[in-house]
Amino acid sequence: MTQIGEGIAIALINLEKGKCVFCGKSEHEFPKKDVIKPTGWSRKKISGVGGRFASAKLDIYPDKKSPPTAYKSEGHHCLAFSSFIMGAQSNPPNPTDRFAALNHYLKEKKYDPNNINNVIDLPGRKDKGDEDPDAHYAEFAIAVDNDKPLQLHIGGHAAEFMNASNVLLRDIVRTIQQGGFCDEPDDSFKDLLVEEVEIAEDEAFKSTAGVITPWICHPAHINKAEEFAKEMLDRTDEIIYPKL
Repeated sequence: MTQIGEGIAIALINLEKGKCVFCGKSEHEFPKKDVIKPTGWSRKKISGVGGRFASAKLDIYPDKKSPPTAYKSEGHHCLAFSSFIMGAQSNPPNPTDRFAALNHYLKEKKYDPNNINNVIDLPGRKDKGDEDPDAHYAEFAIAVDNDKPLQLHIGGHAAEFMNASNVLLRDIVRTIQQGGFCDEPDDSFKDLLVEEVEIAEDEAFKSTAGVITPWICHPAHINKAEEFAKEMLDRTDEIIYPKL
């Protein structure tokens, strides 16, 4: 089976052989024979939740405001940007589409991984230059004090978290390939891809908000953050994260 994650070269080979660039087969009634082009998507500054079930999303913040005003937050991609584009930070001159054909058709339907439905605001990190390691947990503690706890966001996400995002997109590609859905007319095929990615966005949002393994940005810090917040607020009760 064609591994779309291997990049654009495979898509071009399939095109030359007259095969579908999405699944590598040739017996389709509506084979996908487009030239797969790089999306050129770039990482953007993101904040503010919205899109599907927006009211429920806003309810996880103090005063239903996102970005929150009660604490300093950082915008976070629910489906990691690196699950769409590899090398955006490590190799910015030449980023690569991780799932080239998937991204190509998503872009044709005006999808962008920076869209507001793929955003969650999380309690942010300490100020630059602050040497107190516990300062990373201050904004998290404010969120807890407002009875709206969310996991902290301090950079350098855990590999398990990043891989969970990669797997969601990989599974979409495999499901479409194995189900032969790329044999559908172009519009319905592309609409299906967008729908599946939107479902994945929603799953990633809910799991990130709920601090559900493996959707934990910093598993090495979450327990320390909870201990810090309880000590600062003189609380002993369990910190309960939102279940959407």
